[in-house]
Amino acid sequence: MTRVSKELRRAARENAKQIDGSHWFLCLFNESMIEEVIPLLQMGLAVYLDKPILLLVPKGRTVPMNLRRLALDVAEFDPTVPGSLDAAMAQLQRTLKQ
Repeated sequence: MTRVSKELRRAARENAKQIDGSHWFLCLFNESMIEEVIPLLQMGLAVYLDKPILLLVPKGRTVPMNLRRLALDVAEFDPTVPGSLDAAMAQLQRTLKQ
């Protein structure tokens, strides 16, 4: 049996409550997310709570294929181009309205 710290249990409960109360799950993708516990916990909760997953990805980043398969939509933005982030967010909003 694995021991889970009180802090991790608390984080899981808090994140589950917040994600459960949302209509969808937006993830600003970053390859280093796999090095942090909370982003992994949040993605798992979004899957288990059956939330539509939307990915916002900086241009040129490689999103794992299985994560792409989970996502309702993936929008890329170029941080060096003004308005690119707004356009990517608008794309995701259109996806949600369909």
